[in-house]
Amino acid sequence: MKAMLLASAKVGKTHGVEGFLRVYSLSGEYKHLKKLKTCKLTTKDGKELCLEVDSVRVDGELFLMRFKDYNTPEKARSLSQSIIYIPREAAPKLKKGEYYVADLYGMEVLVDGNRVGVVEDTIEGAQALMLSVRKDSDGKLYLVPNLPVYVSSIDIDGNTLVLEAPYLLE
Repeated sequence: MKAMLLASAKVGKTHGVEGFLRVYSLSGEYKHLKKLKTCKLTTKDGKELCLEVDSVRVDGELFLMRFKDYNTPEKARSLSQSIIYIPREAAPKLKKGEYYVADLYGMEVLVDGNRVGVVEDTIEGAQALMLSVRKDSDGKLYLVPNLPVYVSSIDIDGNTLVLEAPYLLE
């Protein structure tokens, strides 16, 4: 099932005295963030906030955002380290073969056409995104690097991926 909201950016430190915050795109693209009117934030302590974007600007290499009612550095600081979630339709358009990490959650893992588990989570690894796969036969979690040598045929519409290295689930 495709997520309706996608993690799109991380909020950094405050910048200046007007409540602007540094924002870092998780995809490396910023065009879609410039168009936002509202978004959902999950703060570092787990609170979910629906906020209105008051202003967006670029200052050199920095992408800055300010949210309505957070127009001082003191108020804005409470949003630092939050994750910005946006509606799927506001996210950057995908190129052929691309997918959002959120689409991997709940995906069935296949070996030789048979389901062997399901992707429960992802973890940023040093060289690749790691898939946390719960194996059907023993209920244990295994980490699988999301690299073509181990994982192939990611089918978003069919909600499946093929595990090329079944020994990773042993």
